[in-house]
Amino acid sequence: VEDDADLRSVEAEVLGAEGFDVRTAADGIEALEAIDTAGTPALILLDLRMPRLNGWDLAARLRSNERLQRVPIVVVAAHYAIAQEAATIGARAWLHKPVSIDHLLSVVRRVFGEPPSEAAS
Repeated sequence: VEDDADLRSVEAEVLGAEGFDVRTAADGIEALEAIDTAGTPALILLDLRMPRLNGWDLAARLRSNERLQRVPIVVVAAHYAIAQEAATIGARAWLHKPVSIDHLLSVVRRVFGEPPSEAAS
C-alpha cells in the first residue's frame, strides 16, 4: 500500500519476480477494496503517509477486524520515527525509504517466508 506509483510498481515487480502474488493499492481505501475483492492478504507492505486513508488508520481498521488482525504488516516509510511508529501499529518489521531490493526481499522473506514457487529456487 503505497501512494508513490513508481515505488509501488518497483516493489510489485521485484516481489512478483521472486514468486510472490502481489496486489497493489495507492492508499488505504484501495487496500480495503482489494482485500474485499481478493481476500485476506498474507502480508501487507504499508506506507504511513498517504492521501484519503493513511497507514495509521488502515492499520487500526485491520487490527479491529477479526479476520485481518493477524495479517503481518511491514511499514515502509521515510518517517524519522519509523521504528516507533511501526511498533505503535503492531507491525512485524519496518523498512526505511529508500529501500534496497536486497533489504526488501530479506525482510519480506523473514516475515512472510519463502514463496511457494520455482522462482524462489
